[in-house]
Amino acid sequence: MKTFTQFQPVSKQLILQVSILKTMMYCGVLWGLFNEGWAIKTEPDQNIFPFWLNAVQANQYAKVHWPNYRPRKITPQDFQEALLPTLTRFKIIPALFNASRCKFRLSTQQMHHFFFNSRQIRFA
Repeated sequence: MKTFTQFQPVSKQLILQVSILKTMMYCGVLWGLFNEGWAIKTEPDQNIFPFWLNAVQANQYAKVHWPNYRPRKITPQDFQEALLPTLTRFKIIPALFNASRCKFRLSTQQMHHFFFNSRQIRFA
């Protein structure tokens, strides 16, 4: 006797997020905003570390929200060795942004999984 499992359609948002995460896995670099320290977005119940997949989007966001900040490249090694421990210690949530808004938030464990893989770390 055959049984069939009903599958639910996958949302476009989920497909987009998976695609972005795959891009993160292979891009080898992220971008943050820096001005005598990294930009941190404060929300009522949490602090967010915004990052971008390219400098152009980071710069566009900075022009509107943080005009004194400039895009700064973050290699996987820099993120893993310097930023990730600090974000974890202070419970700051990494979040992927685009030029205009937050796309989605990730835990530091998810960042480690999707952006840091020992075979993917490159030295820029």
